Amino acid sequence: SGVSGMIRRQNKIAVVGVNGAGKSTLLKILAGQTEPTTGRFNLGANVEAGYFSQHALEVLDPRKTVFETLQDAMPLANIGVIRNLLGAFLFSGDSVDKRIENLSGGEKSRVVLASLLARPLNLLILDEPTNHLDIRSREMLLDALKKFAGTVVLVSHDRHFLRQLVDRVFEIDHGEMRVYDGTYEYYLHKVHGEEMPVA
Repeated sequence: SGVSGMIRRQNKIAVVGVNGAGKSTLLKILAGQTEPTTGRFNLGANVEAGYFSQHALEVLDPRKTVFETLQDAMPLANIGVIRNLLGAFLFSGDSVDKRIENLSGGEKSRVVLASLLARPLNLLILDEPTNHLDIRSREMLLDALKKFAGTVVLVSHDRHFLRQLVDRVFEIDHGEMRVYDGTYEYYLHKVHGEEMPVA
């Protein structure tokens, strides 16, 4: 309750709080997956949102290949463009012809994330995007999100990821939301008294 705020273009926002605080629910509301019980949420004009959650892995067509799945996300792209994007998400050679049903959880996550970044989106809403990813995949995703020209709102327990990416923090605590206009380091310093690193 009492949640109020504005997300601005190109913000990279971490939504933090204890388990059960409502972080995933807030993301679902932003993504249009669920309605707020009271109040309202407005998406700006020309905002195209993409949503990643663990549930998104179940929506993949198990019979399609990695390549076909990405081709569906970017139907006008030529083979080279699709292969380049798949390469950026660590799929190369024969691995692009693997069927979704034969992929690990981490591979499925990478396919969903690649599909999101393939589409003309300017708002990414990501709920625990690094959960199944190994270190190399996390770094690849971090790099892609740093280069992403749009807005990112994410929930993640990966502190390294948050330190490298975010410029604002929304903390949900006891049904309220507090906004910190600064990096994740700034948030830790303000709330937990952790020392700011010296540049």
